[in-house]
Amino acid sequence: MNFDSNAAGSLIAEGGTLGGITFNYPTLASFGVTMQIVTGSPTTSSPNFLGTDDGGLFQAGDGFSLSFAASHAIGMFFISADPIFDDDIGLTVNSTTASLMVSDAIALDAVNNAYFLGIVDDTNTFNSVEVSSLSCGGCFLYNVDDIITATTSSNSVPTPSVIWLLVAGLIPMLRNIKAKS
Repeated sequence: MNFDSNAAGSLIAEGGTLGGITFNYPTLASFGVTMQIVTGSPTTSSPNFLGTDDGGLFQAGDGFSLSFAASHAIGMFFISADPIFDDDIGLTVNSTTASLMVSDAIALDAVNNAYFLGIVDDTNTFNSVEVSSLSCGGCFLYNVDDIITATTSSNSVPTPSVIWLLVAGLIPMLRNIKAKS
């Protein structure tokens, strides 16, 4: 979900669903803050991104959860013009946490960097993720874009017929190598 097919300024209510994803943010809502589709800042897929109706951006300390259909993977971009440090933002699925690493920054322009965080579990499905950020009194602002969920193929191990096709293709190749020797 890249938010670009939605009108800038659209609000996503606490517990509201958009594009098959339910947005839960009870703490933000308790302060009267609502998630909002915003435009006007660099993003990974222009022009819109996910922010809030409180200045357009999330601030350090903000957290929320997303619920969605059973998936094997979740990922999203976090974008900021402020200095961010390792582990300032994290995604948690069950007991697994992926934390932001500044060395993975993608420069969008002279001041804005994008950071991709994701979790993949090719064995088990999950249907929610917790997003957390360092509680430091708003020491950095950020937005979110391009939320991606995915399921893996139900057959991740090659079937015997695929293996036989590979072997059948290797035999003539080995003959050619031996003939040239």
